[in-house]
This record gives sequence, structure tokens and C-alpha cells, in this order.
Amino acid sequence: MADRINSSYIRQFFGLSDTPEGLKELSEILECLQKIVFENGTDICTYGAASDGMYFIDSGSAVVLNDEGDQVNILHKGNYFGEYAALTGEKRLSTVRSLGRTVVYRLSNEDAVRFISKHPEIYGELMKRVYSQVSGKHTQLMAVSAMRKGVLRHPSNSSILSGKHVAIHYGILIALFIAALLIIPTHTTGPVFLVPLLFMPIYAILTRRTIESLLVSTALAALLTYRHGVFTDFTDAIEGAMASPGNIFTVLVMALIGAVVNLITVSGGVTAFEKTALKIEKSPKSIFLSSLGIMAATSIDDGLNMLAASYASYSPAKKHGIVREKLALFYSMLPTVLSSFLPISLWGIYVIGTLRASVADDAPALFCRSLPFNLFSIITLIAMILFSFGKLPLTKRLKEAQKRYENGGTLWPDGSERYLSVHETEVWGKISNVMLPILVMAIASVAFRSFVSKSFVLDSAVGLVAALTFMFLLYTFRGVMPPEQFIEHLLDGIANTIPAIIMYIVTMCFSSLLNKLNLVDYFEDMIDGFGGYVFLLPAAVFIFSLLLTMVLGSSWAMYAVSFPIVLSLTRGLGLSPAVFVGAIAGAGIAGEKLSMFTAESLNVGIAVGISPKDAFRVRLTYSIILSAIATGGYVIIGLFL
Repeated sequence: MADRINSSYIRQFFGLSDTPEGLKELSEILECLQKIVFENGTDICTYGAASDGMYFIDSGSAVVLNDEGDQVNILHKGNYFGEYAALTGEKRLSTVRSLGRTVVYRLSNEDAVRFISKHPEIYGELMKRVYSQVSGKHTQLMAVSAMRKGVLRHPSNSSILSGKHVAIHYGILIALFIAALLIIPTHTTGPVFLVPLLFMPIYAILTRRTIESLLVSTALAALLTYRHGVFTDFTDAIEGAMASPGNIFTVLVMALIGAVVNLITVSGGVTAFEKTALKIEKSPKSIFLSSLGIMAATSIDDGLNMLAASYASYSPAKKHGIVREKLALFYSMLPTVLSSFLPISLWGIYVIGTLRASVADDAPALFCRSLPFNLFSIITLIAMILFSFGKLPLTKRLKEAQKRYENGGTLWPDGSERYLSVHETEVWGKISNVMLPILVMAIASVAFRSFVSKSFVLDSAVGLVAALTFMFLLYTFRGVMPPEQFIEHLLDGIANTIPAIIMYIVTMCFSSLLNKLNLVDYFEDMIDGFGGYVFLLPAAVFIFSLLLTMVLGSSWAMYAVSFPIVLSLTRGLGLSPAVFVGAIAGAGIAGEKLSMFTAESLNVGIAVGISPKDAFRVRLTYSIILSAIATGGYVIIGLFL
């Protein structure tokens, strides 16, 4: 036979002996194997189709796609697939597509059942591996999907409203809008901005639909601002905002980093660190510290770093009896915190983008100057390091969880069964496929523009373009994916950032409308009444921004509202903007930890195998305490303003 699927492989796969009976069975199996050649891009088997057998890859590679066409695995020579459908008679669970010219050997359903049934131990092992692969892929896909869509989607809003419900709901909404137009005079010096600003959190609380509350509140603000010319004038205002170089830059880099993250993910970025972690994670302390290192290394995206680290620690954490509540705390608190220190992360790019629209200063430089004042992130990082060393006091909930396991119970609390997963990685990603692009992006973001201008300049757009160019050469040369698939995944990554881009555009419009309704002027008058209590302003801004994030369920919506207001006030008062940028940035992260209806709890629940409700509960106490400590820190900083 040919390259890989030879007599030795088949003998080992079926556990055949060198006895006459074993050699006879080997001969029968080899006669039943059918050689098939698939050219590049050809579907070997298709999702939902009836099974025609199981396959062994003799040479070449193939990609595994889910029902939505997303790549979930890469198979190489020596791998096999299709065993689940062949043995159970069920339809295909995925599409397998040739990557380049692929040679396979097929064993029909009847022959697969006939030969494998002679070896019950082989059958049991195959079904175990089938369950592991399916559940692991399902968990990974759900986590990635939730992280990418969590900006605009909330898990409580999955049911379809009836026509009657829609008519009543939006009929009341239209009536309220008309009432606001009739009651509020066209020319008034009153705080009209309060109407849409207060309407937004109320609507979000009642509906739990964050993006809709923002859109509806933006529409209300536009009506109050432009009145009868709302369609034409507001459209012109949107076009003017999008023509801003700062907004164009932000949309561009958000799209590019989405492409980079997606390419890293499909190249095996989620499993890249698992093999190394299995070697070094020999104790609970080493598990948490290595997870911290993985998250820090992949913090260009807080979804990617959470998934990569949690995937790597899954087996060692189970082996060492680490209860899921502890994992949920660690993976709840750290991913966004680590991303908040990196100006080239998706989180950092969004913050810098909102800063560009709010200040005339160099936004990246202001972001970097604000890092020492992002007290919540700094305190949380310190707390989680102490937690890794077992030096952070445990809450009653964590103590009870540990006691539950020590008394013979499960690692997870009741109600977590649907989020549990078992995985057995077949194809390992390479760390270099993850870290080299990130390294190129970091160096190019600083080096290229600085070299041209002869001064230090941070340009993440240049870094991302350089990284994508490098990734194309690296991935195609190594055979990770052909050029056409690289482009497909690049476009998919850009598409994944559309929710975040929409959020950015809408929040920038909402913020500009509030300014047109004299929000800044009104707040400046309020600040004048602070008198000798200006030192409380950093703490007040932190608390205000934290509460606004909790209500909205999204720090990104809060940033576009808080930055323009607060930074305008700091200019008027002659205060350091870096202090307040750090306070607002940290408040956004703290607010999401304290909010019950962000997507983060669902993401963590899926990543570590715990009920999202328990994931929220376990971090709540620590989030409150760390937020209180940060508030005290801002009071102290305020004394030196």
C-alpha cells in the first residue's frame, strides 16, 4: 500500500495479532479498503449526509467544518474520521474537505461494523474518542461564538416575540417618543440630554437588550436634536462622523485585528499551548501561573486568551482536583484585565478609538499614560497572582466548593452538567503559529512608522497589515492552509468584528447627540458646585462609569458615553486626563464583572464547564471588594490632583 495506511497501520489500529487468524483478518480488511483521491477543495463527506463509511488519510490533509462552514479541526495523514456515523448509522456531524490533493482509504459501513465488532475493546475506545471529539469541538465552537457575538447578543433574548407583543411594545415606544417631542420645547436650556441618557439604562433593564436600548436611545436623542429633519440631518451627521480620520482608523484596525485573531484560531491557536501545559502543570500553583502566562501571551483578544488558557489547563486541573469555581474565578477576572494593558489588543484599540474622538491629544500616548491609573486592572492582577500562590483569602462559596469535592462530590456544582465537556486533542496547534504573528504585530506597530517619522509612533494599523502579510507567508508555507482558505478565514475574521464596529459607530453617534443637547455644558456647571470636593472626582467618575456599565451590560457602550463627557470636564478644570482615562477604563472592566447579563459569564461557563450563574456568583464578592479598593485608591489619587 502507499504512504501511511499500510499493513502495519491496520494491524495496530485493529489490534491484530501475528497469529494465522490475525493475519487472515488483516488480509480481509486490506481487501475491503477502497482507495480514493480527492483534489483540493473537494468535500470527502458532507454535514447531514448519510454515511458511506469511515476514512483513513494516506497522504495530504483535510479540514473539518461545522454546519455553518467554520473550520474546527485539521486532519493529516494517519488520521481517521467518519467512524461515528459508520458505527451508529447516524448522519454526518461535520463536513470534511480536502486541503490540497488528499488520498484516503474508505472502509464501508458494513465492513467497519463487521470488523470492529470483533474487537469490543476497539469499539469502546472508538466511541469514547467520538464522544470526546464531538463534545470538545462543540464546547470550543460555542465559546468562540459567544465571545464574538457577546458584544451585541444577550443569552436571555433567544425567544421570538408574538406579533401582538411586538405591536404593543413598539406602539408604547412610539407614543413615548411623540410625547417627548410635544412636551420638550425646541429651544430650551434645560438638561434635555437626560431624557435619552436615562431612557437607555431603563430600557436595558426592562428588556435586557443592550444594543437595542442603545439604538432606541440614539433615535430618541436624534429626534430631540433634529426634530422634523431627523432623517436628513442625522444621516448627514453620521456621514460626517464616519469621515473623521480617527473613526476611520478605529474601524480599520478593529476589522484587521478580527482577521488576525480568526486566522490564529483556525490555525490551531486554541490547542497550541496544551501540550506544553501538560508538561509543566504539575501542581495547582503551576496550572494557574502557566494559564496566566498563556493569557498574557495571547491577550490581543480576551476571547482567544480565555479559550487558549482554559483549554490547556482542562486535563491538569481535573487531575489535581481543582474545583470549577476556582477556575471560573480565575478565567472570569483575568482575560480582559490583561488585554486592558495592551494598546494593540481589540479592547485597547476600541478604547483608543473612542479617545481619538474625544481628545485632540495623541490617543495612543494618552492610553499608555493612563495605564498606571487603571487601578482595578492592576489590583485584580495582583489579587489573581496571590490566588495562584494560594495567598488570597477564599470566600465561603469557594471553601464550600472545595469541601464538596474533598467529601467525594464532583468538581463542578449542580446544574453545570450541560456545560461539561470532555476533550481529547487529535491535532495540535503550533505555538509558533500563534506567537510569531503576535510578535511581528507588536514590533511592526512601533518600528515602521517610527522609522519613517524619526520619532516614536505607535500605529497598530501598520502592525496588523504587517502581521497579516507575515501570516500569509507562514501559514501557506507550512501547509496550515492554502491561499484561498487564508483569504476566506481573513474575511470571516473581519465579519466577526462587525458587531463591535456597529457598537462603536452607534455609541459615537449617541455620544455626539448628547453633546448637541448640551450635556457637557450642564456637567461643567455641576462641577463648579463641587468646590473643595474636587478630590473626589476620580472616585466619582469610577463609580459612575461602573454603574453605567452594569446597567448597559457592556463597557464598550459606556466608554463612548463617559470619555467625551469626562475628558471635556478635565480640560475645563485643568486636571490630568490620564487619571480619568484609567478610572473609566478600569470601571468598564469592573462593571462587566458585576453585571448579571453580560456574555462573559456564559463564555466562562462554557470554557471551564460550570453553570454561568455559578460563574457570576463566584466572582461577585471579589469584584465588589476589588472595586471598593480601587475606589479608595482614586480618593487618594484625588488628593494629589
